[in-house]
Amino acid sequence: MTFKPLMLIPTLGLALLLSACAGPMPKADPSEAWIGLQNEAPNDMLAEKVDGQKIDDGRFFEVPPGAHKLDVMLVEMPWGDGNQQDCSGEVSFNQFKAGKRYHLVESGSGVDVGAELVNDHGVTVAQSRKFSCI
Repeated sequence: MTFKPLMLIPTLGLALLLSACAGPMPKADPSEAWIGLQNEAPNDMLAEKVDGQKIDDGRFFEVPPGAHKLDVMLVEMPWGDGNQQDCSGEVSFNQFKAGKRYHLVESGSGVDVGAELVNDHGVTVAQSRKFSCI
């Protein structure tokens, strides 16, 4: 079996995961911070873990106030005939506030891709290291 068909398996799995997440977003819990994921087309960023614990919905994080480590996965879809890259990284922030909204935004591209955590005023409050991509 060649490498290209093997890459089809994770792509199909991701498609199924994304279709399962297509329902309406739940209401934000005012006692927690809400972290949404902002994608740059055609890429998809998914929430994976909070403080090492898997989460149920890959579209967002909700965390109690305080310090947390967020693990995310970024699927970079090629514009041309290139290969899809699956990247993962983490963003840590120690001042999440209850009732506030934050967004994880893709930063960089290719081998220098990462993420920034932006508060509800549009200010970057944390950045990831360079993501690991395969």
